[in-house]
Amino acid sequence: MRITWSVSSILLFTLPLACSTVAPEDTEASTGDAEEESTSAQSDSNSVPPTSDGPLTSTSLGDTTDTIDPSTFTDTSPTGGSTEDPNLTTGTTAMSDTTASETTVVPDTDSTATTEESSSSTGDPPATCDDGLQNASETDVDCGGPDCSPCDDGLQCSEPTDCSSGVCTDTLCAVPACDDGAQNQDESDIDCGGASCPQCLDGDSCTDSSDCESGVCDADICLAPTCEDNSFNQDETDVDCGGSACAPCDNGQSCVIPDDCSSLVCEADTCVAPTCSDAVQNQDEEAVDCGGSMCAPCQLDGLIINEVDYDQAGNDTLEFIEIYNNTGGLVSLVGVKVALVNGMNNATYANIDLSGQVALAQGQYLLVANPGVVVPPNVLKVNLNNDTIQNGAPDGIALVDTVGMKLLDAISYEGSMTNATVTGLGMGINLVEGTAFPTADAGNGLQSIARFPNGNDKNNAMTDLVLSKNPTPGLANTK
Repeated sequence: MRITWSVSSILLFTLPLACSTVAPEDTEASTGDAEEESTSAQSDSNSVPPTSDGPLTSTSLGDTTDTIDPSTFTDTSPTGGSTEDPNLTTGTTAMSDTTASETTVVPDTDSTATTEESSSSTGDPPATCDDGLQNASETDVDCGGPDCSPCDDGLQCSEPTDCSSGVCTDTLCAVPACDDGAQNQDESDIDCGGASCPQCLDGDSCTDSSDCESGVCDADICLAPTCEDNSFNQDETDVDCGGSACAPCDNGQSCVIPDDCSSLVCEADTCVAPTCSDAVQNQDEEAVDCGGSMCAPCQLDGLIINEVDYDQAGNDTLEFIEIYNNTGGLVSLVGVKVALVNGMNNATYANIDLSGQVALAQGQYLLVANPGVVVPPNVLKVNLNNDTIQNGAPDGIALVDTVGMKLLDAISYEGSMTNATVTGLGMGINLVEGTAFPTADAGNGLQSIARFPNGNDKNNAMTDLVLSKNPTPGLANTK
């Protein structure tokens, strides 16, 4: 009868048979080698990953099945001796070695992959920041924690970085504010700067000068204000001027009080140029509105001819000659006359005596004028017939002290009169002070020849006189 054996069964028989064929003269070595081979075979067998609870199949070891005759096995009992068929022993040993080697090299990878795939398919999916769940390290659904974007106001948080506002209060993200202790909104530093919060103090961070209380942002830091920082700060009234710390402002710049201006004149919150009638001592004035290179002398030695309007349209009915006292005291008018001199022959053609008015006080005006000229209060007047004053080219007017035989003042208009004959003084009188004034009265009644600033007599007609477009008989002169 023939018996069919599987390779796995043959392996169980082959190992003890192989050990029995070792030469007897080296028993210790054979024993050691057998143990080493047995251990190696066992190790190789253990290295094969299990695929199931049953015995190895022909599929895992190969598809070969051998047919063995049981009669070829020799009785190995002690009484029967130990003889073996060399062909069987040799073939079986070779088969055992081949089988062990194949078992070690060819693991059941398909079974392992199937197991891992099965394990993976039964676990939870990986957490993401857009899965609609609060998972992983998120503090609310898909936000917060180190991996996801910050949460919006009202969502849960555990620390400020979990919130887009940077404010976590009582585990909830709070609306940003200018007193929340966090740099949020468009703040340039904590709770300051930007469009919503107060300006930052010196030393705080900034992105623009408007972020700083000082108005100075340099290298992204707010700096202390100075009078040279090109910014409108401190108590300045304009950029780098005015106020208590900086120099006064120039004309045209903003001001609050006169001291904010270099001119010391602040009108309608604007610094204006100084004048000789602004009631302020400025420019190079020696006193208020007088002296220096720009204004009239602070005090004159005698009376002066201050303004003349000698020509109007049609008949001259608004002629006037204005006399002004700026001597610093009361001046007697006894013996004082106004002489009108004809430029055609250099002779006096009219004398107007002022003696009847007795005296002229400091700062007071006297008018020699046509009846139609309106006289302001406290102004003295001596009447003059209409169309009395000649219209020049040239003509002249002299103010004479006939008692002291002295020329007090003179004006030559529409040309130069340097050789006039003046009653009480004689011939060869020069009526031009310095350089003659060249401009003539246009004859429309809206002009006059006037000393400007008012009372300005520095003995140079070219600079002392102006053609005023606003005649002011009995009042301070204007342009």
